[in-house]
Amino acid sequence: MKLLAVMLMCLLIAACGGSGSDQISGNDGNVHIPEPASGTVHVLVTTQGPVADAVLYAAQFTLRLPAGVSVPTDAGGAVTDGVVAPAIGGSYVGAAVVTPSSTSSGPVLSVNIVNPVGMTVGPLVTLTCTAAAGTIPTAESFTLDAFSARNASGAAISDITSRFTLQTQ
Repeated sequence: MKLLAVMLMCLLIAACGGSGSDQISGNDGNVHIPEPASGTVHVLVTTQGPVADAVLYAAQFTLRLPAGVSVPTDAGGAVTDGVVAPAIGGSYVGAAVVTPSSTSSGPVLSVNIVNPVGMTVGPLVTLTCTAAAGTIPTAESFTLDAFSARNASGAAISDITSRFTLQTQ
């Protein structure tokens, strides 16, 4: 009887612990990622289509960064090599600042990606941004607009859409 009482007490104590996670759950089936802190912020842009193996050959979009978040650029406004990394090998990617930072918002980037053999929907590109000290960006503070997926002929594919998530190091 004592053994049963001890076992029940141990089970009760073990069951009282939590998962140790203080992450806030997302919605729409998003991966649960903790909110970013100051430092490096990775913006992962993905695509989704009507079927899991939908193919696109090019995509373009604009991404407005929040105030205090930036990317390194050259004198002409082109984003420095390595800042925008394609998720699919053999892809060509380019990005440039189309609207510079202001006191109320960060820069607006124009991003283009092309793959001559096509890409299936899923991860598209990762942008590595820098958050100024004291800046804690949230997913809601970024805006992805004007997304357009293209087929091999360059025609828009309206059934393929985009979404993004934030990740930190």
